[in-house]
Amino acid sequence: MQIRGLALALILGFSLTGLAACREEAPDAADIAAEAAAARAEMEAATEAALAAAEASRGAGEPALWVLKDDDTTLYIMGTVHLLRPELEWRSDAINSAVNAADTLVFEADVSSPEASAEMMKFVRDEGLFANGGQLTNLLSDSEEVELKAALDYVGLPLGAVQNMRPWFAAVNLSVMQMTKDGFDPSAGVEQVLMAEGAAQGKSFAYLETVDDQLGRLAGLPDDVQVDFLISSAESIEDGAEMLDTLVGEWIDGDVNGLGVLLANPEMMGSEEVYDALLRTRNEAWAPQIAAMLDAPGTRLIAVGSGHLAGEDSVITLLRAQGLEVTGP
Repeated sequence: MQIRGLALALILGFSLTGLAACREEAPDAADIAAEAAAARAEMEAATEAALAAAEASRGAGEPALWVLKDDDTTLYIMGTVHLLRPELEWRSDAINSAVNAADTLVFEADVSSPEASAEMMKFVRDEGLFANGGQLTNLLSDSEEVELKAALDYVGLPLGAVQNMRPWFAAVNLSVMQMTKDGFDPSAGVEQVLMAEGAAQGKSFAYLETVDDQLGRLAGLPDDVQVDFLISSAESIEDGAEMLDTLVGEWIDGDVNGLGVLLANPEMMGSEEVYDALLRTRNEAWAPQIAAMLDAPGTRLIAVGSGHLAGEDSVITLLRAQGLEVTGP
């Protein structure tokens, strides 16, 4: 699993919501099927409404870029997509100028150093896998296991390949595998392109959080919420590429309002718990760090997942709430 693909993979995984509420009461199969169908229809209607609202909204025709500055510091802030189709042209003159001007590139987390790789391996071992012989299917109902098997067939994996994974980790793997199967490439993602350019040009790198920060919020969700995420990912697996193409189109157009409707939206994420874990709490942790960067002279480009820069709880909104003048969309 590529951590750089995590944020968008998770958001897409909640295009359809799961059905945790019925799990403990163990109703009969007919009740499960009826409630599942009703919940799926409700979420599909919400998704269609969100897509229509996003498509009706318009941006400036290029990825959004914000600027925050004082007398001796300039901060450029841009949203990213973590996996893209390799042939996609997304660069703009404004982005190129910001990249060239920056002496430091700031990303969500370090994903490439040997230290980061070791941290990731330890986190997955401790928080992503079952200990003492636990199995994923022990947390699933019969109908949920059927949904998961169908999704695994789509990406070409046997059930045994995920049996030792906790639900959150299985869901992330499933989402990223679906994206790569459908032609999206982590190495073509914005961060990877900028990291390679920055390294070649001798730029400094900085990060807003650690692997434990980024994944810990997800791994710490209750098991039933994690299972909801996994099953919703499984249910929507064949529609994932279409949704991601839509999201990328909104990003390329610089449609911040459209991205907010699709990404920074608790209803689309499935629950307030998931929304808080993946977006709100991280935004609240990042905004003070970004504001503090004004204390150090220089020029920085801050590149984070687009969902963090859209909606009412966005990093941009939080910075402006501090009285800072952030120019841009």
